Amino acid sequence: MVALATLTLAVTEQIQTWVLLVSAGLLMFSARQSRRPAPWQRSAWFLNGGLAFSVGTGAVLWWQGNLAILALAHFAMLTQGLQLLDARPRKSEFLLVALSVFQVTMAANLTDSAFFPPLLIAFTVATVWTLIIHTLRAEAIECGEPASAGRVLSKGLLRTTLIASLVSVLLSAALFPILPRIRAGAIFDKGFGPPLSVSGFSDRVELGDIGRIRQDASVVLRIETQEGPVLAPSDRYWRGLAFDHFDGRRWSVTPKTRKRVGGNPEIGLDLGGPRTGTRMVQHIIREDVNPGVLFSPGLPSGMRGGVGRVERDINGAVYAHATTNKRVLYIVSAYDRELPASLLAADAATIPFPKGERFLQLPALRPEIGALAEEITTGAETDHARVTAIERWLRTQGRYTDSPPDFGDAPSPVEGFLLDRTEGHCEYFATSMVVLARSVGIPSRIVNGFAAGAENSVGGFIEVAQSDAHTWVEVHFDDAGWVRFDPTPADLRMAGSNAFRDGRTWRELASAIELWWFTNVVDFDRGHQARALKDLWMSWNQWRQERREAAGAPPDAAADERGSALPAPGRALWGIGIFALLLLMAAADIRRRRRKTPLPKAYATALGWLARRGHQREPGQTARSFAVAVTNKIPQEAARAFAEITEAYLGQRFGRLAPMNCEDELAVLRKHLRA
Repeated sequence: MVALATLTLAVTEQIQTWVLLVSAGLLMFSARQSRRPAPWQRSAWFLNGGLAFSVGTGAVLWWQGNLAILALAHFAMLTQGLQLLDARPRKSEFLLVALSVFQVTMAANLTDSAFFPPLLIAFTVATVWTLIIHTLRAEAIECGEPASAGRVLSKGLLRTTLIASLVSVLLSAALFPILPRIRAGAIFDKGFGPPLSVSGFSDRVELGDIGRIRQDASVVLRIETQEGPVLAPSDRYWRGLAFDHFDGRRWSVTPKTRKRVGGNPEIGLDLGGPRTGTRMVQHIIREDVNPGVLFSPGLPSGMRGGVGRVERDINGAVYAHATTNKRVLYIVSAYDRELPASLLAADAATIPFPKGERFLQLPALRPEIGALAEEITTGAETDHARVTAIERWLRTQGRYTDSPPDFGDAPSPVEGFLLDRTEGHCEYFATSMVVLARSVGIPSRIVNGFAAGAENSVGGFIEVAQSDAHTWVEVHFDDAGWVRFDPTPADLRMAGSNAFRDGRTWRELASAIELWWFTNVVDFDRGHQARALKDLWMSWNQWRQERREAAGAPPDAAADERGSALPAPGRALWGIGIFALLLLMAAADIRRRRRKTPLPKAYATALGWLARRGHQREPGQTARSFAVAVTNKIPQEAARAFAEITEAYLGQRFGRLAPMNCEDELAVLRKHLRA
């Protein structure tokens, strides 16, 4: 039980390695030394010192900026190991059980991994088995036959354990959709240290950041398309942050102020955005990304999900700070705006107002950059033609690599990229296009996000890894608004990204399981409950309508308007609710029967006589110890008679002996109690 509780915290991948090693070492040592403990295992100084160390470890972790629940998890693991070492006599192992349950409860809040459920089921079986054995041993000691506890360890007891565990799991699964959703509380607050962060996106990016991110093959987005086309890999883009100010080496957002988006994200938010083109609705699971950026296939027009407060910056990026360093699920809508060249040719690239001049800002660069821009766009008669000329030149002249060369002491790496060696990754291509476009008066900006991705053949969704991180360009046109351009050679970029993907078969299966688990269990929130109840109501009205029509009654127009057939999630929830109700009724009936089970008449009568004379058996007192306790408080003959009645009761209860009326013993007890 203890080992499984430790494993549940280990799969969260948030426990420090040295704590895991210490816990494992203490577990193995205590198992080896359980029958012959060392003297220091009974030392109060050693054990209290270990407890102080456990408390200090948790306090330091919280002070350093970790979540309070994470600090508690480290404290619980070290304390449990200390409890295993403690060889001092004790009446119960309840503290070990409580610490194990506490660890599993914290693990459930620290991970959404699909590996947690099988560990939870195994822990349930181990805990039920442990509690049954502990109870049987206590009963055997009460009966005066501690050796008999080992004889009951049989296949039948194991079968009972498995059945009890299965009922517990099924009851939990049945109650899960019904219980109210509880949001994070104080145990999810951080301490006073610097905030935790992960590699990803920030509001200030230096040239070369994307190249480092692209070395990581870990999955960052899982996307299911609910409406609209599933685009080819070269046409897939998920927009994150847009940057407008370039100082020669770094991009940033100006101004940095953000505005809150009004409304409730659990119901749905209107994000504005363009509403022309093909509408796309995507179901996205995003991993922990700093600083809580929500990605979308283009400029988003709307979104829904339990993401907390939503903000937008001046360049249209969407932030949900409550999702920083957390996995989150949301649904986003956008429009695929692949506008025809003829439409853009008639449009003009203009500065977006107000304060749109920042999209023409340039740092101090060598004059050859401006001359190169003029040379590339010579002969182009429209703004669109100038933009596509720059894009085409970079695609044909540039060489893609995730390891760009060192451009020396140049004021800007872009100068070395454009004038010396046109070699680099997507950030260099996109930055160079913006610099060239702005040099000829075309307002533009770069965008960081992800592109391409790979099909998951098991789950039927798109998997986007950190290695799919990408940077492209947006140009502002008067009528069309912001239009995407990508100067990076797509074939070379995607080849570099796919080079980090290997062993995909089992990874696709694991990723599909993760998606199902997070979507249907971890992210089952109040919104899902509300929609499920709505489905049940609509199903009820549909059923009534069908009954009326089957009976020949005229259709109920109001009922027809209220609902339609129950979708699959609603039917599943309806069945789970009925099953949960039946389990609760069965459990209540069992408890009622147990409460009605009387003590043997002779023993109950004897207890009543003694109670009237002030000799009350305490709730936690065993039958035999109570008989010994009253020996010196009542006449000797009465004590001897009550001891015989007690042994008859114990034999009937634990030894499966035939009931005894004990009339003679009761007569002796009554006679001498009256004396």
